[in-house]
Amino acid sequence: METLLIRSDFLTKTLKDPVNLLLIALLTVLSYLILWPFFELILQTITWGDGDRRLSRAAIPGEHTWFHWLQVTASPLSSKILYEPLINTLKTGLISTVLALLAGGMLAWCVVRSDIPGKNWLQPILTLPYIVPSFAIALAWESLFRSPKVGGQPGLYQALFDLSPPEWLSYGTFPISVTLAIHYFPFAYLLVCGALATIDSQMEESALISGASRMMILRRVTFPVVAPAFAAAFILTFGKTIGQFALPFLLGAPTQFHTVATMVYATLALGLDSMAYVLAIVLIVMSLMAIWLSNRYVGKKSGRFETISGKGFRNRQVSLGSWRWPIFLGVALFAFVVGILPLLLLGYQSLMLFDGFFDLSNFTLHFWIGESDPEIAMGEPGVLHNHNIVGAVWNTLELAFLSAVIASLIGLLIAYIVVRKPNNHLAKLLDQVSFIPFLFPSIAFGAMYLTMFAEPNGPIPALYGTFTLLVLISVVNRLPYSVKTGVTAITQIGKELEEAAEVAGASWRHRFQKIVIPLASSGALTGMMVSFVGVMRELSLIILLITPSTRVLMSVGFNYAEEGLTQLSHALVLIVAVLTIIGELILWWAGKSKFVRLREKET
Repeated sequence: METLLIRSDFLTKTLKDPVNLLLIALLTVLSYLILWPFFELILQTITWGDGDRRLSRAAIPGEHTWFHWLQVTASPLSSKILYEPLINTLKTGLISTVLALLAGGMLAWCVVRSDIPGKNWLQPILTLPYIVPSFAIALAWESLFRSPKVGGQPGLYQALFDLSPPEWLSYGTFPISVTLAIHYFPFAYLLVCGALATIDSQMEESALISGASRMMILRRVTFPVVAPAFAAAFILTFGKTIGQFALPFLLGAPTQFHTVATMVYATLALGLDSMAYVLAIVLIVMSLMAIWLSNRYVGKKSGRFETISGKGFRNRQVSLGSWRWPIFLGVALFAFVVGILPLLLLGYQSLMLFDGFFDLSNFTLHFWIGESDPEIAMGEPGVLHNHNIVGAVWNTLELAFLSAVIASLIGLLIAYIVVRKPNNHLAKLLDQVSFIPFLFPSIAFGAMYLTMFAEPNGPIPALYGTFTLLVLISVVNRLPYSVKTGVTAITQIGKELEEAAEVAGASWRHRFQKIVIPLASSGALTGMMVSFVGVMRELSLIILLITPSTRVLMSVGFNYAEEGLTQLSHALVLIVAVLTIIGELILWWAGKSKFVRLREKET
């Protein structure tokens, strides 16, 4: 009896704590929004649907079946639906990841470990390809190497050399792999930069004194030490490339070159929903395996690569000598080609009256300021007079702003619980659940929400076709980023401030509102800007959920590209790219201002 009273008293105190109530509420809601859609996705693949009657006479809607899995994995259609796209996915993913890692690793060494000049302005340009939408890079590649054999007007390559580019250069494995590498090498570059910055130069100096050459030092000392960063960059980059949709679709669909991600979109367009969901599960499993391999490799071998200890640490840059300026010119040229040239090509293409004719006499502002003309672009007016585009701009800004604010606030609440309750198992579980969306490929995550919200589900109405669903999935997708920035901000706030306010009689809500939020505002703002930029350029996540009433800039640009209205699609993607760059500049400025303020406080 006494034990029961103690447990009852403990339960009462636990439930009276508003932080515990918030923890339980958030864990319940996030489990419904993150875990349940995955189980719903699996359930849809083993259940007959109403549309399956045209596929099989044995279909009884609502009953369980393995028909969809067998059709995808063991039928005459399996080669086209699964195995060829799977081989293409692995092939483009591996090639692009290797290229991205080679480029990112070499550039990281040049910027971090060498005395190359111009680092302050090289770094933002080198990260530019990852900031702009991947769709922009694909459009720029197509502008260069479009093949008239596939259809449409020639690209810049043919205009300059009067020679049609080979099909393998225009569409398929090679262009997809190269453009994916261009988009994701900054991701590898940033990961490797962090590892190179922690290398103790005394190890390299000792090898140099022992008579080792520069190349041997790189091969036997530097590269082995940063092996965990390379392994993590390789597997994480691979996990991102296999889930990419827009870029492989644009450079593969014209020649029927499909990856698993593009096949998800294609099978949904054909009305084969359950088969598309099987492919989405395949993508999710591939991504989870990549993350697991990364954690397993780095976790097991982390002790072999310790570079900072209590014995002293020194990080001295390597002198390039006479190679200093040639290497700088090479890096600067590379940065221009991958970071600035694609945007210039998009702008150039948006000013062409007739696609494929690069004469100055063909320049026009029609696709920016022109009104409807039946003889141009099927009567579509320019950007400033196009109601569809103006509506998409407002939808995009509203979606990005609302998602960023909500994700930042929820992320801050989760971060507060995780930091303030480090030994609470439910708090740890909440942290892990909030990170799960990072593991799901974007188009697969969109497929999960399509299955869950296409029809009413208990008290939850059907949200498909509503703006609310776009906000909901965008918020959940950005939670891993907002939680991590929130944890950094909350960790810097001492408990004694809240304890003093609690002694003075302030409620938890009052303490959180008056103490935590103001002090964590800088971190919350960072998380908000990261989410804003991410949602602005997102397409794969929401492409399956977009309807005419909820279109955004990226989806409108994608539709224009599908319809062959290249000038308008280039103009829209260029607008998105500029907006995301502005967002990143604001984020960089805010971060720099915070650093300056911290330095002023220290002095």
